[in-house]
Amino acid sequence: MSAASPSLPSLSASQTGGEPLRVLVAEDDRVQQLLLSTHLEANGCVVDIAEDGQDALEMWQAHHHRLVITDCRMPRMDGYEFARALRAHPGGAQVRLIGTSADSEDAPLALAAGMECLLQKPVPGAQIAALCAKLRGT
Repeated sequence: MSAASPSLPSLSASQTGGEPLRVLVAEDDRVQQLLLSTHLEANGCVVDIAEDGQDALEMWQAHHHRLVITDCRMPRMDGYEFARALRAHPGGAQVRLIGTSADSEDAPLALAAGMECLLQKPVPGAQIAALCAKLRGT
């Protein structure tokens, strides 16, 4: 993770329930969607894709994903606005919310919006594997 990455608390086995980690990816770029979903699925995750923050918020309300990875810059509702909206919902404060951007200067904005850290695009598979392992407590 980037230098602006605080350590993420691990999810206990009771929190994960032994089921696959369901992850929401909010990303408007098809290549980035494919890259992130491929890395996440390789780590045993079930992945839902949203094209923008508005769709992501609706999907999260329906499924209450424990991990959300969001692009900072998207049409309609960007990642910053999405993060603030998610954090305002009941249960939204407990979601692991990770930002992505090609611009490292987005890190302060991401943290201020409520994201836990900012990963630089393209996000390497090893970084996704480490994130999944951390969230599972392994």
